Amino acid sequence: MAAAPAVAHLRQTMAKRFRILATALATAFGALAMPAFAQVTAYAAGQGAVNSVSVAIDVRASVSNRCGFAAGGAPAGSISQAEFDRTGFARDFAIALDCTGASRIAVTSRNGGLATAGAAAPGYATVAPYQVELRMVGDDGTAATGACDASTLGAAGGCAFAGTAGTANGLRLAAASTRANGSYLRVSAPAYAGSAPLIAGQYADTLTVTVSIAP
Repeated sequence: MAAAPAVAHLRQTMAKRFRILATALATAFGALAMPAFAQVTAYAAGQGAVNSVSVAIDVRASVSNRCGFAAGGAPAGSISQAEFDRTGFARDFAIALDCTGASRIAVTSRNGGLATAGAAAPGYATVAPYQVELRMVGDDGTAATGACDASTLGAAGGCAFAGTAGTANGLRLAAASTRANGSYLRVSAPAYAGSAPLIAGQYADTLTVTVSIAP
């Protein structure tokens, strides 16, 4: 009879341990039954890792050569010299070009000298000679010079810069000239020394200066 309480206590202890074990197993199986989750990071367009793409793009352009007189740079003016047959004369007319490359400049004379409209008289001359000189200077200091008698500045004259400027005609300046560099056209004449005296009157000539691109 004395063993009954011990048996009852043992049963209670085993039941308690069984409940603890069941609870542990239920917890364990519950944990195993839970779904597994993996972390996923999504990127919108333009986000996330950047891919480097290398491309080659050729950009090409050109600038055409331009050539002319700069604003206010064309030679202009006049000379008035009384009794030039005794005193002679000389005057420079400034030239400023706007040429981004080589250029040519040419000159024509309307009368081939200083001429008068007065009637010719036997033993007298009506045309007085004079000289035209060009000096052209580039932006880098390059210079081109030439001088000719006005009588050679006609359309078929023998001067190297006679006529109308073109790619193959006129005094050639090899460098660009885009500012006032000291270029000029000079007209001059010594005292008249011709064998026939000049008839009295007003003498004049007109020079036309042209400029062109040169190769």
